[in-house]
Amino acid sequence: MNLDLNILTAIRNEFGDFQITKPYYGRDTIALRFGYWRRVNLPILQELLSTAGVEVVESDIDDDDCGTLYSYHLK
Repeated sequence: MNLDLNILTAIRNEFGDFQITKPYYGRDTIALRFGYWRRVNLPILQELLSTAGVEVVESDIDDDDCGTLYSYHLK
């Protein structure tokens, strides 16, 4: 997986600010989190990352206080 600055800039231009995180439950991947765990358009995100050979998997967590929290794991 090679994410260059152009890809990351395109993602920010499309969806706004995001964080690159390491999932807390032991996966050896990285994840993207937009805003406060908001949902984004998965097909567009996948298209932006396809040039880097990355598969995106949407992950959601139900939180009693905040509702559903979304993150996007990169394989």
